[in-house]
Amino acid sequence: MDAQAQQAASTPSSTEELPTVTVAGDNAPANALEATTGISRIPGTIQDTPQTITVISQETMQQQGVTTLEQALRNVPGVTASSGEGNGGMNGDQFRIRGFQANGDIYVDGLRDFGSYTRDSFAFESVEVFKGSSSENFGMGTTGGAINITQKEAHLGDKYDFEGQIGNGPLYRVVGDVNKQIDDTTAVRFVGMYTEQDLVDRDYMYKDRYGFLGAVGFGLGTDQTLHLNIFYQDGDGQTDMGVPFATRSTGVSLPVTEYPGVSRSNYYGKETDKDNYDVTMFTAKYRNEVNEWLTITNDSRLAYYNRYYTQSAASCAAITCGNFVVNGNPNVPYTLGGPAGFDQETYGGQNITTAIADFNIGGFRNQFVAGVDLFFQNDARSYFTNVPSTKTVGTVADPSFYNSNSFYVYDSGLNLRRSQATNSAIFASDRFWFVDTVSLLAAGRFDNYNINYETSSTGGKRPAPNVPGWTDYDSHSSFFSPSLSLIWEPTKEQTYYVSWGKSYTPPGGNVAVTPNPLSATSALEPESNETAEIGAKFSLLDGKLGLTGALFRTIKGNAYYFNDATQLFDQTGDKQRVQGVELGATGNLTDAWTVQAAYTYLDSEITYSPTASNIGNEVNYAPRNSASIWTTYDVAKHWFTQIPGELLVGGGISYTDGYYTNTANTSWVPETFSLDALVSYKQGNYRFAVNGYNLTDELNYVAGFNNRAVVGTGRAVVFTVGATF
Repeated sequence: MDAQAQQAASTPSSTEELPTVTVAGDNAPANALEATTGISRIPGTIQDTPQTITVISQETMQQQGVTTLEQALRNVPGVTASSGEGNGGMNGDQFRIRGFQANGDIYVDGLRDFGSYTRDSFAFESVEVFKGSSSENFGMGTTGGAINITQKEAHLGDKYDFEGQIGNGPLYRVVGDVNKQIDDTTAVRFVGMYTEQDLVDRDYMYKDRYGFLGAVGFGLGTDQTLHLNIFYQDGDGQTDMGVPFATRSTGVSLPVTEYPGVSRSNYYGKETDKDNYDVTMFTAKYRNEVNEWLTITNDSRLAYYNRYYTQSAASCAAITCGNFVVNGNPNVPYTLGGPAGFDQETYGGQNITTAIADFNIGGFRNQFVAGVDLFFQNDARSYFTNVPSTKTVGTVADPSFYNSNSFYVYDSGLNLRRSQATNSAIFASDRFWFVDTVSLLAAGRFDNYNINYETSSTGGKRPAPNVPGWTDYDSHSSFFSPSLSLIWEPTKEQTYYVSWGKSYTPPGGNVAVTPNPLSATSALEPESNETAEIGAKFSLLDGKLGLTGALFRTIKGNAYYFNDATQLFDQTGDKQRVQGVELGATGNLTDAWTVQAAYTYLDSEITYSPTASNIGNEVNYAPRNSASIWTTYDVAKHWFTQIPGELLVGGGISYTDGYYTNTANTSWVPETFSLDALVSYKQGNYRFAVNGYNLTDELNYVAGFNNRAVVGTGRAVVFTVGATF
């Protein structure tokens, strides 16, 4: 199934308070520029923030029938999946923003979501995508940007919402959302979800999951609030490592499904390939508006992740397979390789304390933000062995799903990996208004990151250092991430800005989503990244419609890549440049017509590489053009006024150019195109909807990874019934 979407309008004076507009379900503004950023340490609205920010609202996700983060992000051009949701993928949700890896840049309520899993949307209030280097706000990584999920929370008032979906595949899904006010300032909320899904036109692929969110809010509507929640999700599915590229002796390789005689439904994994996980996450958010000029927030998280993961990675080498497929003969065997899989236990925690002060100095307004960010991660894995070591295979045209009766996946308990990482950081920013319409925002963050990585081939607990069979790797990185922005707001409807920022990505920065975070990389220096952006944001039609535009340029130095063959990171010393254009529109064109549209153009180049032949190549996973549009019209308002209630007719298009999956530019994922549609009717407390996805039944690829591509679903139709009280 597919999905689409996008973004504070105020001109502060020395005495004027910045308005706060909360993104919360039915109260979310149609013009997302009027929404807050969703993160307590980034005050203000989207229009007031000098950065490209795309918001996918609750309304858009409901209209599109979005069920996962990956589907929601199809509304954001410039974001690609590199082996992501359900769609499978080595490490759960994996995304790239503007061509740069973002698998460690996923946040929930501004706090790190450490784990590796498919994120269901049942607990989402909205999704915000911050584009460009953002380390001054988020810490390490964020070369291309950061993804933040704003979760549902308890609120004042009673509300009961239930929704059921059924579709081809088949798909069965139910979600219940109950909010209950306890007293004048206290409320509780419970959201539950259950989903069973077989993917359309994908043999053997299924994704089942269930979960719940329990939340309580204290002090609601007062100057001092505390939100507590527990989130749990359990998933069970068939691993999808994608279809192999038909490697050629000469020329660019394409997925085997691009050639005659190879069905899009083919599955090249085995019956033993499973991706089973569970996530338990505790979050506390405290906010104290101490007085009219000072606000203090404290956000904390403790999270646990478990994962059982087995895989089979298919390949189609040129001499034995690829050349035959390209020449019209798919009746040749492929090969299966890669690690057998692992059993993983991960836990982590984070605490961020922030002070936000609005005050005047000599008649000039200042907004000062400062805080401390502490987090830790621990990851333990036991790697499996295939017995026997080789698996039975079929042909490219007719792959084999079942193993021999003697085959099994074995956990010897000997091949172990353990990672421990800690980070401490301080951050500060100051926005200084020279006059009511012109301000300068300067920010900086200092991080101190440490990681220890241990490997063993003998198993067992490690009683002391330097025990035979265990190998240690350590890395320490300290780095300062600055940013600077000049902002001009001639009216409350207009914002113009010029921004510059620098970010760093240390080796082993995301232990929960990296098979071997150090080994070959302990001596590597952090990647360094710089982004410059010039942009404008406009609110039109009395604030009902928001328009955005930006030009940007990102330069990455000291690049390293994950090597699919060795399961290690290789530092190439490459330098990369990605520059381009971002355009967006969101809001109401009339009282009945809504639109959310975006376009991204990426011009990428490897400007230096020790491999001379790579110089001048495009950066991998950076499609040149990508666009999305989603629009709805309430025909009951003007055309069929005799019909009571709301009758929405809508649809959208998402398009992404093809892109290379390696720096040599020898493997290519073709373009994707999806035409989607919606008809929904809402009367009183009830809502009925039918969604169509990929109506032209295109052969699409929803993710790529080195020498494989993940085939998307075929044409799908989903019926929804909902009730709200």
